Amino acid sequence: MFACLRSMPNITCKHYGVCGGCALLNLPYGEQVAKKQAKLQETLKDFWTADIPVTVTDNPLYFRNKVELGFCHQVKWREDYDKKDPANKTRPLEFENAFGFKYKGRWDRAVDITECVLFNDKLILLLEAIRNWAKEENLDYYDQRKHTGVLRHLMVREGKNTGEEIVVLFVTDDFNEKTFVSAVEKVLPNAHIMAAVNNGLADTAAPESLRVLKGKDHIFEKIILTDEKGNKEREVTFTLSPQSFFQTNTLTAQKMYSRVRSIVKKIAPKRIYDLYGGAGSFSLSCADLCEKSICVESVAPAIYNGIENAKLNGVSNVQFFCSKVEDFVKEQPIERKDALIILDPPRGGMHPKAAKAVAESGVENVLYISCNPVTLANDLKIITQYYDILDVEAFDFFPHSEHIETFVQLKLK
Repeated sequence: MFACLRSMPNITCKHYGVCGGCALLNLPYGEQVAKKQAKLQETLKDFWTADIPVTVTDNPLYFRNKVELGFCHQVKWREDYDKKDPANKTRPLEFENAFGFKYKGRWDRAVDITECVLFNDKLILLLEAIRNWAKEENLDYYDQRKHTGVLRHLMVREGKNTGEEIVVLFVTDDFNEKTFVSAVEKVLPNAHIMAAVNNGLADTAAPESLRVLKGKDHIFEKIILTDEKGNKEREVTFTLSPQSFFQTNTLTAQKMYSRVRSIVKKIAPKRIYDLYGGAGSFSLSCADLCEKSICVESVAPAIYNGIENAKLNGVSNVQFFCSKVEDFVKEQPIERKDALIILDPPRGGMHPKAAKAVAESGVENVLYISCNPVTLANDLKIITQYYDILDVEAFDFFPHSEHIETFVQLKLK
């Protein structure tokens, strides 16, 4: 199945094995995909026995549109360290600064990366410029155990179809904003630049406040939707702020959106229920194919983004509801006539009440998009009591990782 990938040169990184950014980089890309496909087949064997085709990422180098990196002040690792050696109890600790992805399996340590295959080829130059800036400004990296230090995280987003970039520095205290902007501009002269304050104990890039240092507080990205022959059918523009959720592999994600769109076109529903709809990516991609789309999402900022994106694209037939899906289906029963349900739940899968409501809805067609085959299988146990599976396919959004996206088409029995 993946013979076309055999001629692709191996991608290597000297940090593989310790860096948590990649799990399968030791395998050629074709073998990565084959391994993930086999695991998916095994997970879904009780529901589907035919081969599951995988749509691959055309170029698994520099494919991500977003990275989050950590600053860590940490104990320096010693290769000769022996826990049983009594001398270690009195030997003074040495500390170091590291700026990059977290060590594999560690929350308190980072790998000081000097190369990376995930983001664009300017990333390492940007990190080096920021390291030099931090040293000149004498700024402390954050200590995850003591909760001290100024520099916590760096987020970089790029519009793969627009070329726009935004850089966000997460800090605990004031810093020299002017010199930081200058450091970033040396590598990314046109980037929008922001600062975020984060004094929380959790190791997440979750800002308490945001301010613009240069440019705007967002960038634009486009999803280009094509028909089955590859001809452009529709283009949807999205506003991406630092907190916006968006698939991290734009170019492969738009293949999946195009595939979903092709199925929606054949079904020709009047109403779409876009459950776990996020910022309305599916609703906006298919808005011209239905009379009305109802997007249900429990995360309020995603709903706000969806409303903004609908206005940006001149879409008026998408209605957004900020609600848990299990609450929505209880309060507003799904109208089954001429309807289609699209499901795209988080990794934890669907709430059992939501899965039961969908299963008993009587809607003729259901499309389920999953980022976790295990929870997909759990949900299918409920849904397939009332629905038959028509087709299963997968999309490799995440080269070099264990993750894979699955698309299941179901029809009422």
